[in-house]
Amino acid sequence: MPSIDEKVALRERAIKARSALKGDLRHDATAAATGHALARIDGHEGFIGAYVAFRDEINPMPLLEALAARGHALALPCTPRYGEPLVFRAWAPGQALIRGRMNIPEPPPEAPIVLPQVLVVPPVAFDRRGYRIGYGAGFYDRTIPLLRAHHPVLALGFAFACQEIAGLPAQSHDVPLDAIATEREIIVPEPN
Repeated sequence: MPSIDEKVALRERAIKARSALKGDLRHDATAAATGHALARIDGHEGFIGAYVAFRDEINPMPLLEALAARGHALALPCTPRYGEPLVFRAWAPGQALIRGRMNIPEPPPEAPIVLPQVLVVPPVAFDRRGYRIGYGAGFYDRTIPLLRAHHPVLALGFAFACQEIAGLPAQSHDVPLDAIATEREIIVPEPN
């Protein structure tokens, strides 16, 4: 089992690499990753759940705008109490957001709750097996299995290539991503 210190160090390393991307480099990397993610998602049916960028995460708004323009239904998460899964509410570009828990913008409580068939997930760090490290609250590790109990779900990581770390430590509760879109490529993990 990986130590907390090991995960903290890996998280800090990936955040530092992500933070170093500035200006045109960040803009160009976001545009390229958006193109890869769009190609991987397009054609999927049902709601696409994504996120609002927190800190200096890759910004999914260009991807969400492109998906909405192609007629895809979108949703954003509402952050629950610790220990609970995320709740996704319907949302479209231009609709108002409110400040939720942890001060992250989210749809208002009157927006309908939906169960996405695609999740665009923001890893802090990831590896080629599809494992990810987030901020440590485990929201996606609880949410993905819950959604999969209802229907198949494509869990697509969306990140900068510099966030890749070889061989992240994985625990039994960690849920690997089905693919990761970066500015360089779509990474599809080999089946175990």
